[in-house]
Amino acid sequence: MYINESFVLAEKKSMKYYLFTAFLIITQFINAQNLQLRSNLPYAPDALANIGGYTDSLDNEYALVGTEQGLDIVDVTDPTNPIIRFSVPGPVSTWREVKTYRKFAYVTTEGGADGLVIVDLSLLPASINSQNYSGDGAIAGQLETIHALHCDTATGYLYLYGSNIGAGNSLFLDLSDPWNPTYAGEYIFPGGGNNAYVHDGYVANDTMYEGHIYGGFFTVVDVTDKANPLLLATQNTPGSFTHNTWLSDDHKTLFTTDEINNSFLAAFDISDLQNIRELSQYQTAAGTGAVVHNTHILNDYAVTSWYKEGVVIVDVSRPDNPIEVAKYDTYTQGSGTGQVGCWGVYPFLTSGNIVASDMVNGLFVFSPTYMRGCYLEGIISDSVTTIIIPGATVKILSTAISRNSNSIGEYKTGLLTAGLYDIEVSKVGYLTKTITGVSLANGVLTSLDVELVPLTNFVITGTIIDSLSGDPIENASVQIQNIDFMFNTITNASGQFSVSGVIQGDYEITSGKWGYVTKCFVQTFNTATPVQMELSQGYYDDFTFDYNWSVSGSSANAWERGIPNGSYDGGGNIINPASDASADCSNKCYVTDNGTGAYNNHDVDNGNTVLTSPVFDASIYINPSIEYARWFVNSGGSGTPNDSMNIYLTDGSNTMLIETVTMNSPGQASWHYSNILISSIMPVSSSMQIIVDVNDQNPGHILEGGLDHFPISGQLNVGLRNLTSGSLNLMQAYPNPFQNKTAIRYSNTEVGDTRIELLDAMGKIVEQTKLTAKAGEIFVGQGLSAGVYFVRIQSDFGHSETLKLIKQQ
Repeated sequence: MYINESFVLAEKKSMKYYLFTAFLIITQFINAQNLQLRSNLPYAPDALANIGGYTDSLDNEYALVGTEQGLDIVDVTDPTNPIIRFSVPGPVSTWREVKTYRKFAYVTTEGGADGLVIVDLSLLPASINSQNYSGDGAIAGQLETIHALHCDTATGYLYLYGSNIGAGNSLFLDLSDPWNPTYAGEYIFPGGGNNAYVHDGYVANDTMYEGHIYGGFFTVVDVTDKANPLLLATQNTPGSFTHNTWLSDDHKTLFTTDEINNSFLAAFDISDLQNIRELSQYQTAAGTGAVVHNTHILNDYAVTSWYKEGVVIVDVSRPDNPIEVAKYDTYTQGSGTGQVGCWGVYPFLTSGNIVASDMVNGLFVFSPTYMRGCYLEGIISDSVTTIIIPGATVKILSTAISRNSNSIGEYKTGLLTAGLYDIEVSKVGYLTKTITGVSLANGVLTSLDVELVPLTNFVITGTIIDSLSGDPIENASVQIQNIDFMFNTITNASGQFSVSGVIQGDYEITSGKWGYVTKCFVQTFNTATPVQMELSQGYYDDFTFDYNWSVSGSSANAWERGIPNGSYDGGGNIINPASDASADCSNKCYVTDNGTGAYNNHDVDNGNTVLTSPVFDASIYINPSIEYARWFVNSGGSGTPNDSMNIYLTDGSNTMLIETVTMNSPGQASWHYSNILISSIMPVSSSMQIIVDVNDQNPGHILEGGLDHFPISGQLNVGLRNLTSGSLNLMQAYPNPFQNKTAIRYSNTEVGDTRIELLDAMGKIVEQTKLTAKAGEIFVGQGLSAGVYFVRIQSDFGHSETLKLIKQQ
């Protein structure tokens, strides 16, 4: 097919270009140190995909732009005035990839059945030709869709990934005649299934580095013999969603990207394939959840597209110490999680200029200034024992740069701008040390070893007792923690415990046992001050401690207790919860297959998973209710989602359904609170359990479940327990976390005066209300600043109950 220059299209988009450029100059905040914007050609409403580049025989430079309509060949010889010279139409699709070999471009898409589009660029700037290749030989007429591709220019072979042939494995095409490729073979990863699918890859000198996105690993394959490829090595990547690979100039380091929220550009030492080592993980805009997409290596610089962060250049000449040296945000509409913004970047034009494609904002042309970073490295050790210190924090003061020492005490950090800096080194349990006037220079390694002086530590002892009887509680779990330390122990027959290695500071102390209500509070330790905690009888589980809930069922993706790892689908919709249900004494809960990486690899599949509580004696309450917070997501797949979460109550002989949760139930993709009167389901007994069954039906859909905040509420049966002084119960704080104020529900059968107190994180009382009713609700927290608080119901007898609150901005 012969295509003439499209002057109408060029004129139309040229007008859009000038209007948008004027707007861009006025409104855009330019974060472009060492990366100068030369021009921006908008394409809206069309979306852009990946991008390549080409230089013709007259040294004219072109951006090969994957568009929603096909491929545009854009003249960027004058980087300030990009002009669309030709357009190669294709199936309408937001996915398109392009690579070049000699004077030919090869274009793939998953949007239609066109196979491989081959574009002859040899006649530029006058004209181009294109044709479609659907396979020959063993795959004749079969090739329809292809996700990505790469060319081994040293050997003249093209590699196709994620095609409709087979399981999306790698296909090899011989480019001896670049206009007429011939099928040369394929490589299928052993085991098949999702792991066999190859999303993208890189090939150099007959060695292929595949990105198995669903398996979460890369492979190294010898493809010298195209009929008999040989697997040499595999390696998992940090986010377990391996999207893109690229080799360093010296072929000793492989760089990878994982296309998930909060992802990394990672570097691996592959010089010894029997001992592949991860060297570093790098994030731009750390803490925002930014998503990395494609990286390329040029002269030991990683030039990478980050969706909502734009183009980022990182000095990787020391691959174990990557340093960001240039950045330009092409997507000014927002930041953080999600797969929208800068799709691709091409840094290999002869002029050195860089072209980038933004899915929303069009084509960008940049002139980079490549600079080396200033490297600061050293070892942190104990000044007394000389033992190395892992996990020490090294900060370059007056900047936001902070790094930690690794398992062998090494730290590696740096920055772009040379100068004199103060370096702060800290580690819990040690005196913080500041080294002033450290000189850092571009391209220079500054070595700085630091010794830290250890602080004195001491032993904390304590006793856990029953709040009403005063009896010691044996085998109660105790956790003492702050941001730096966590100590876990259990009480002995006398209700006593001790932990060693505590240093001065504020700690949250939590204690609990099945059959008691978990309690937590904050205490400051400057010396070995004894601790005494009273626990009230009852049932409550926020999953701080493991009370041996049992897990059964037929699905391999089962219930797990832990801090939930949030996951999101391709549209940014939350699937696995990112936090637990309430601000209780723990940030843990139960979730189904609490894995990281691809959301659809960690939902409930092919059966069910059942969570069963320990036995509880509901008869110790008068008219008790079961409370719980549940999480449920059912989406995706073909047809209407048809999965469910069924919640049952059993007394050991009879089992009754409490609730069936489906996609149409309240609280989809959120924590939903339920309160069920036990007597409305079955008679109250002393041997009851709750059962939560999450069941995946055919056909398959995304299915996630969660459970948190499980109390039995109701007035304790004082007569049964032979108590005379009464009891207190803080039943619920709602909402929690809260922004303005929160409602506290309570019950009170104490004889003497009682009050509700609100304490800050240091234990200071900031609000206090005397109670006159035996049960009710009061509001607290209005007018206070954001932070952690504790609400306590307190009696003259010394009995108390405590709940943790979080007030948000």
